[in-house]
Amino acid sequence: MTSARTLIKENLDNPALLDDIADHDDLIMAGVNSGEMVRIALACERHLDREITDDELTRLKSVRAVADLLEQTGGS
Repeated sequence: MTSARTLIKENLDNPALLDDIADHDDLIMAGVNSGEMVRIALACERHLDREITDDELTRLKSVRAVADLLEQTGGS
């Protein structure tokens, strides 16, 4: 199963950036760009095998938020 950190790292232009981001840090403030955020959201949808809701999308701001989404729906 894919962890939130792995899912995010696979969708960053510079995967090493994630090494300096804590679980609760705001991804955009830490340097993740909007294109990468779109790829992260799409990867969540593929992992969950469903579209994420607008509410879920707006909450995808940190590693912890991605993990919470994956955990609440049976991912890891």
